[in-house]
Amino acid sequence: MGDAKRVRDVLPPLAGSALAASGSGLLHTLLPLRLLQLGYAPSDIGWVATAYSAGFLAGCMGTAVLIRSVGHVRAYGAFAAVAALTILAFDVFPPLPVMIALFVCTGVASSGLSVVTESWLSELSAPAWRGRLLTAYVLLLAGFYGLGQLMALGLDASGSRMLMIAAGCYVAALIPVSAIDVVSPTPPQTVRLDLTTAFRVSPVGAMSCLYTGLISSTFGSIGPLYATALGLRQPGMVLLMAAVQIGGLALQWPLGILSDRLDRRWVLVGMSLGAVAIAAAFIGLEPVTNLPLLLAMCAIFGGIAESFYPVGVAQANDRAEPAQYVPVSSNLLLLWGAGGAIGPVVSTAALQRIGAGGFFWYMLVISACFTVFTVSRIWMVTRREGGSCEEFVPYPNPPTSPALFEWVPFKKLHDGDET
Repeated sequence: MGDAKRVRDVLPPLAGSALAASGSGLLHTLLPLRLLQLGYAPSDIGWVATAYSAGFLAGCMGTAVLIRSVGHVRAYGAFAAVAALTILAFDVFPPLPVMIALFVCTGVASSGLSVVTESWLSELSAPAWRGRLLTAYVLLLAGFYGLGQLMALGLDASGSRMLMIAAGCYVAALIPVSAIDVVSPTPPQTVRLDLTTAFRVSPVGAMSCLYTGLISSTFGSIGPLYATALGLRQPGMVLLMAAVQIGGLALQWPLGILSDRLDRRWVLVGMSLGAVAIAAAFIGLEPVTNLPLLLAMCAIFGGIAESFYPVGVAQANDRAEPAQYVPVSSNLLLLWGAGGAIGPVVSTAALQRIGAGGFFWYMLVISACFTVFTVSRIWMVTRREGGSCEEFVPYPNPPTSPALFEWVPFKKLHDGDET
């Protein structure tokens, strides 16, 4: 198969991913605000966000089974339909237990769509341009997720139109993917839930990915509650969430390149100290009334918090043998999901008890603990010379599925620190 044909073949799954990402951006930006307006307590919204992460983890581990049974196209169609139907079901104002069950289903469907798409891209991409495809994929998901966030500017969070548009995006994602004319790729392997594997290989890398779930993923779920606690109206809240997304995209590459040139653990220490500083700034300036200043601070926060995951994966792969790259990276994704399941419940409790600054008190404590842990690991582990490190690889934010690691172009760079 020629490269030109292969490039054409990847366009349909990329288009489907873009449409689904825009629906996800719209849904996750306005749904917390919608639930708040409908009378749900912040703690209830925390449980709903936890349900999404739990469903996401279940989808990561179980999607391969469905693909083996019905194939990629049918599995994609089923997941897109489930996502659309559960989103539309939010319009009937269900009680909390039903809302939690619906969000579990939405999480399963979202991760299922990612597993199908990324295993397909792995089959379609040629090694010569796989790295460029990964970069394009990351930019595409980030851009269209942000577009979905910006669509929220003109929509009523409590009305039906927001849900119809978000569900429509998932339905529209079916159109290009169903038209793919390619032999179905090999089904992805089921992810084995063994989080100790990642901790054994690289405790610092594992904690970095858990940190991302606890902080970045959590803020993506409850950030609208923080904006509401500050007294921002819907346009200000949407811009705040978009600023976090833009910051995460802008700083991921420079921090990653820096981590290729220095000991990644010290880069992570610097990032966690930066997180402590920005959390302290949010607390000290509360309530921030200057919107441009608030957006700039949110962009810095997003840039730091969302970069822990790719740097953490790179640190873990520095320590891993080549045969361990995919299982270790998949375990790290599960750690991120576990953090995203724990964080919303704890941070919404902090918001209720402390007020708007509650999330950043939570972030300050987690960041300080991560700093102490990483520095202690550096002091405890004897430096061994002669190793090599992996080239930094960008990842979608939030991370998508274990299938992504099947086609990441891992490449050793230079002699460095193995520890």
